Amino acid sequence: MRAEPYRGLADDYHTLLGDLAEHTWRVGILPEAAQTQPRPSAVVVDLGAGTGIGGRLLATHLPRPTRLGVDRSAAMLAQAADAYEHTLLSSIDALPLSDESADLMVSGFDTLNYLPIPALGRCLREVARCLRPGGRLIADLSSPHLLRCHWRDRSDVQEFRDSTVHWRHRYDPERDRCVSVVERRDATDATCWRETHIQYAVDIDQLHDLAAAAGMHLERVRDLESDHYNPAAFTHVWTLRKKAR
Repeated sequence: MRAEPYRGLADDYHTLLGDLAEHTWRVGILPEAAQTQPRPSAVVVDLGAGTGIGGRLLATHLPRPTRLGVDRSAAMLAQAADAYEHTLLSSIDALPLSDESADLMVSGFDTLNYLPIPALGRCLREVARCLRPGGRLIADLSSPHLLRCHWRDRSDVQEFRDSTVHWRHRYDPERDRCVSVVERRDATDATCWRETHIQYAVDIDQLHDLAAAAGMHLERVRDLESDHYNPAAFTHVWTLRKKAR
């Protein structure tokens, strides 16, 4: 039986990645979402909701949004219940939502990188189906440069009072993806949990073509930390818009 995704990381997520995830949301997704000026009580869908970091922040930046959090990890969603009006346990490439039921969709902290290119195409088609005409998807993605070069062969260790967390990133050129292994060890160096996560490189032309095939167009792309686009940046923020009737 396949292990539930993120069962180990869920309990430790805020300690290990919470600050970085929140920063990414604050300088990436949230400013772009606010610029769309959604109507009061707009339906906002968070794809890859995780533990609800984005959902909690959305409530402080948008006018009384109705927040829906979608994630395939029950362990992560269990911690996100208070961040959304509704949570849905589902893959993001087969959304359990009605046609044209959402005003805005967001996807933070490189969620879309975890989809192989065919699944990313399905996800964008589902996004287009569920968005109202003129609605937008705002997402941040790890850049191909980060996955192919910076993480080509990289290891890091986070040290805590009673444990260590080991990260190992390896780029797989044959499948154009980065395989990351994260392992938490206790004070005796025994393994508490170990998970493998895979992120796929997505080039700007690929995303443009996938969006067009789904009935969306690229409205804006920028680096996480600036208003400009630089291929060498580690993270980019994308705004895709569904074609209006």
